[in-house]
This record gives sequence, C-alpha cells and structure tokens, in this order.
Amino acid sequence: MRDIKMRKTRIYLDTSVVSMLDDSERGIITKKFFEKTTRESDNYEIILSSVLDDELTKADNEKKTEIYKRLELLKTTKIERNKEAENLAWIYVIEGVLTESHFQDLRHIAYAVVAHCDYVVSWNMRHLSNDKTITRVNMYNKVNNLSIIMITPPTLFVGEIK
Repeated sequence: MRDIKMRKTRIYLDTSVVSMLDDSERGIITKKFFEKTTRESDNYEIILSSVLDDELTKADNEKKTEIYKRLELLKTTKIERNKEAENLAWIYVIEGVLTESHFQDLRHIAYAVVAHCDYVVSWNMRHLSNDKTITRVNMYNKVNNLSIIMITPPTLFVGEIK
C-alpha cells in the first residue's frame, strides 16, 4: 500500500475560541483543543484573520495582551484583510444567511471560505455553529462553486460534549 501524503486540515479560529480560555467550562475544552492541535501540528494548520484583530479592539488592553500572548504559542497563519472575503460576507447578508447585525460572524466564515479552510471552530452556537447557518452557507457555496465548510465548536476535535 502506498503512503498517501495528505494536506493539513485547515482550521479557522473565530474570536470566541480564544476569548473562552478563561471560561470555567469551555476554557478547559479550548485548552485541550489548543494542546491537541499544537501536539499534532503535522496534521493541522490554524488560521486567524484580521477579523480577530478588529473584534479585539473592543477588549481592554490586559485581555487583549493576554489573548495575543496565548496565540503566539500556537503556530498560526494570519490572513490579512482582503476584498474577496469582505465581499463574500456582504453576499451572505444579502442571501439571508444571517442578518447584517451579525456581519462580523459572517466575516469569519467568509475569510475561512476564501482561505480554503476545512473548519471554522467557534463557541458561537447561537449564530455560527448551528445547523441553520451551516446549511445556508454551504447551499450558497455549493451553487457558487465555493468550498463547503464545517462550523463546529472545539469539542469535535477533543471528543467532549458541553
């Protein structure tokens, strides 16, 4: 049997994941997720975007510093702001994936799709990691020859349910 070289699984992290490190329940799972993806870095590529930076402008300096310090420990690839992803996020609004009030959430998805990520990892179950959003995004993406994407909490990767 031949040895097949598989590409790394590309995982996009939204802001909720790095923000939950101090949460009593989700923080434990998030830390396990980070440990696993770091330990198995031959299998995973962690993607961040400028959307995270935009959202962290609202955080106090101490929290922001702590988050960036933790992110430095991960091997990440950063996607800078780009017109293709920004336009796709607006198209998702127009197509009714979510309303304009959830534009930041749609930006995360759009950046992940444009970067050909396999997953968006998010603790945002209300707007992102749910069947309605996933179905709407992937219906639009399929019709328009864009990547199909899974949106899931970190529990998928560590085998725990919370």
